Amino acid sequence: MSYQLKVSETAYQEMDDAYDYYEKQSTGLGDRFLKSVEDTFFKLSQAPHFYRFIPHDNNIGDVKVNIFPFVIIFQIVENTDFILRVFNTNRNPESLKDL
Repeated sequence: MSYQLKVSETAYQEMDDAYDYYEKQSTGLGDRFLKSVEDTFFKLSQAPHFYRFIPHDNNIGDVKVNIFPFVIIFQIVENTDFILRVFNTNRNPESLKDL
């Protein structure tokens, strides 16, 4: 069973910011970042229960994006994965407290 994905505005903004940053570092690197995120979204849509869940909430989980220092924070509600954040792991995790 495939899960539907819905991406929050915050997650879209985080992806845009990361794309811009990586493109400034090296042309094409932003595209590689987005491809890696899309690949992770696809895997998540196929088997969201395969990934680990944050201890204080069984419905919120995270999955690492390959190559890049990002995790996708998601919540499962029925047959939908809500993408809450595309979080840069080099940033302060305090901002994740209000998930």
